[in-house]
Formats: sequence, C-alpha cells, structure tokens
Amino acid sequence: MNLVWYRNDLRVHGHRALQQALEQDETVIAVYCLCEQQWDTHEVAPLRRWYVLQSLLELGEALADRGVDLHVLDAGDFAAVPALMADFVGEHGIDRLFCSREYPLNELNRDRAVAQALEPQGVKITGFDDSVLVPPRTLNTGKGTPYTVFSAYKKRWDVWLDGHFEPVAPLPAARAANGRFVGKGVVESALKKLTVADTLTRHWQPGEAAALKQLDHFAEHHLAGYRKHRDFPAEPATSGLSAALSAGTLSPASCYRAATRAMADAGARDGAACWIGELAWRDFYRQIMARFPRVSRGGAFRPETELLQWSRDPDLFQAWCEGRTGYPLVDAAMRQLVATGWMHNRLRMVTAMFLSKHLWLDWRLGESFFMQHLIDGDFAANNGGWQWSASSGTDAVPYFRVFNPVRQSQRFDAQGQFIARWVPELRELDNKTVHEPWKQPLLAPDYPPPVVPHAGVRERVTEAFKAAKAQYDDSHHSPTSKKEQA
Repeated sequence: MNLVWYRNDLRVHGHRALQQALEQDETVIAVYCLCEQQWDTHEVAPLRRWYVLQSLLELGEALADRGVDLHVLDAGDFAAVPALMADFVGEHGIDRLFCSREYPLNELNRDRAVAQALEPQGVKITGFDDSVLVPPRTLNTGKGTPYTVFSAYKKRWDVWLDGHFEPVAPLPAARAANGRFVGKGVVESALKKLTVADTLTRHWQPGEAAALKQLDHFAEHHLAGYRKHRDFPAEPATSGLSAALSAGTLSPASCYRAATRAMADAGARDGAACWIGELAWRDFYRQIMARFPRVSRGGAFRPETELLQWSRDPDLFQAWCEGRTGYPLVDAAMRQLVATGWMHNRLRMVTAMFLSKHLWLDWRLGESFFMQHLIDGDFAANNGGWQWSASSGTDAVPYFRVFNPVRQSQRFDAQGQFIARWVPELRELDNKTVHEPWKQPLLAPDYPPPVVPHAGVRERVTEAFKAAKAQYDDSHHSPTSKKEQA
C-alpha cells in the first residue's frame, strides 16, 4: 500500500507525490502530522494556523472524493513524529511513502529521523521538490559554490527552467468516492482551541479551490500590469497568493505555468516576466536556507554582522510594533500587518529597514514579530527578506542601502490613500503634509512625532558596518572577500 505524507502541500492538484502514489497502486492513504507544540516553537501566527487547519478540512474531503483516506496524527512536536509514523506504517502495511521535500533545518532533521525509523520495515521513501521550481542544490557558480547574489542566480534559474520545467501530470481518474476523512475530529478539535478574531479571518479564504480561483483572477486582471503597479500598496496589483504558496494549497509550478502562458500575450509579457522574478526570489531564499544552515539557527548570513552592537530600547521596538513611530508609511504598514495578518512586499522592506537601520534594533526581533502575525509566515522568505533589509543577508549593495521612509511614502503612496486607510489620525491631511505631519503638528494632534530622525542614519550605519567588517577580518586574518563570480 502507498502512503502520501502531507506537510506544507495541502492540495490535490499539481501534487507530484499524490500523483505518483495513485499511478503506482490501487490503494493509497494519506497522513498529516499535526504538531501544535512545534508551531509554538516556530512562532507560527494564530491566523496561519487557522488557514492551515481550514485547508486541511477541505483537503480531507477532496481526498475522500478520490477514494483516499486522510489520517491526522496528533503528534505535538517533531520529536514525536518518527515513532508515530513507524507505528502508523506498520499498522497499515505501508510499502512505499511519497512526500514533498522540506528544507528548513528542523524539518530536515525530522525527515531523517523518520527515514531511520522506517528503515527496519523496508519502506521505500520517494521525495519530490514540489515546493520549489528549481531544487535548492541544483545550481552552482562556475566555482562550484552556491549562488549568493540573486541577479546571477536568476540568470541560471531561467536557463535551467527553460530546459527542465515539466508540469505535474494530471491525477489518474478518480476511483469510487469511498474515502474517509479519518482525522477530521482532530482538526476540528484544534480549531476549537484556536483563538483568532473574525476581523482577521474575514480577509482570507483558505483551501486549494480558493487559491486556484485567485490565481486565475490575478492572471486575467492584474498580471499584465504587475511590474507597473506592484510597488503601490493602495492598489490591488499583487497576487495575494503568498499564503497559498506557503501552506501549499497552490504549487509554484501552477503559478509559473500561468505566467509563462501569459508571456504569449505581448501586452502581458512585461508583467508576467516580473512576477516570474518573484518566484525566482522564493527559490533563491530556499537555496540559501538549505545551503547555509546557520540561517536556520538564527545566525546572520554575513557572519561579520554578528559583531554589530544593536540597540536594546524596548520602547522603540514597541512603537514600531504598534505603528507609532511617527513615520506615516511605516506606521500604516505595521497596522495593516496586525489587522490583516499580511503586509505588502514593498512595505515589508520599508518597515524592516526602518527597524534595523533607523531604530538600530536587531533584525531578529522584527523577523520574530512578523512570524507571529503573518498568514504567509514562511521561514525562508521571511528570514531572507529580513536579512536582505538589515544588510546581514544577500543584498549585493549591503549597508549602503537605507530607505528614506518619507521618500518611500512620497513615491509609492503619493496621494496618501494607503496611509489614510490605516492611520486615520492623518486622514484629513493634504497630499503633501500627510508624508511629514510633524511639520504641521496642529493638524494632526493625535499622531506622534518621529521617534528618531532620518538625518544621519546612513552615516551611522555605514560606520558601524565598516567597523564590524574590519573587526571580523582582523580576528579571522582574512582579506575582504571578493565579489562572487557567476
């Protein structure tokens, strides 16, 4: 009998493990290991937990319609999974296990432990790289090293996909719909214990059906203008599919196929190519995570930045968390995050750079806060984005990049529409004053002044990073590293 082990891939279509399992055996069952304590350890947002559990409910019914039983094992944490899986496999007479690979360090260690636990039973395990378009260890520089600069990686990524991308084959015709959702009670019990405000959940529709519908809508109505409009948070120009990709209710292959189809239309080509670039960023951060395990342990990608002496001002951090920094775009973005569980990508960079460079707070504080609130809380993407913004990561420009929060506001929310939605204290201000309300404090008496000035930030950051690099080089007796060669 074949077993499909579900993880962050909660869908039926575009699922290579399920497709192969059904192709090779008349009888297939599926299992999901619920690890709520591991969610606590990984700081998974309550909203993301709700999204996953609701998607599991839909998945269980969809699999039952195809004659596949879905069992849900209440594991608690990853440490309990190997023994539970070994017992389950033995009880059900499993010969082969199919699953989608996962790359964070804790997940890798879990999977190795499961493989060892199943080895005495002779179970053959087959893994698939369905959560990425290009597997993390596939591409290397000319020197045989991992890519650490996105632009060089993207060029090779495009070439590789041109020669290797194959859509997942359709599922075999559904057999009699006699499957059972064995674990439904476990999922429903977990949902009852979960406290998530209706004001958060009303923004989201979990499950594969909703994700596929949303992809079709984006491809038809917004993909063509994606490059032109994607940086403006007041416009509905982005796909909003990050939660679906993170939970696996939608595959990156489905997104790539939709974008490449759009490339045939000259009017949509530019937007589609730009969106494909975002899929490449997603793969890039996964290969960084897989090939530099220190980032999974809380370490900086650039080790010299561990020598930076971050501020430890809890009041500044709290002001940032609550959207009270006195910089309207930063505050609007933070309030959007807390109110909806999501933040526009441009604003993720703005708020992350503000915390790490204006407030001079450790980027790991912000990384953690985002994970505690984001519905699309994905370790690789969140960590990669935070380290890029804080210049501890893969940014080729590093510490020279410091966003001016006022200039960002003027460029990407010129009319103040996004600010007005999330910072109602500034709703009555004109298009000029709304970006710098401290210049007219009588017009916005309920809005705080800036917690720190923008002037001097770049100089302070540059000095601190240069000093850390010099200290690191001295302690390691090594010259400054040369620029990566593609």
